Amino acid sequence: MKTTIKTHIKELQLSCERMLLYHSDNKMLISYFKDLKEKLVYLQELTDMEQRYNLFPVSEYIEELERIDPELTHIDFSIQLKEVASEKKVAKVNAKLF
Repeated sequence: MKTTIKTHIKELQLSCERMLLYHSDNKMLISYFKDLKEKLVYLQELTDMEQRYNLFPVSEYIEELERIDPELTHIDFSIQLKEVASEKKVAKVNAKLF
């Protein structure tokens, strides 16, 4: 399925480039298609990230926790990427999923 999504994103990017050329005299449409192009790049990066890190088990676990406790408001994850060499270095991400 990821191949299909990637294919669709690439087709949309190509179509967006064509429309940028076709409507090069209209500033409103240029702005719209440039914005669309940026969002398509973002979607492509997200699908690549999902494929690289396999986030599906995390998604399943979140859904399971929501079934267990429907009033749950926060879930904290800690993922260790590699062994700690000298000091622990942490990146914190807060995301709203509603």
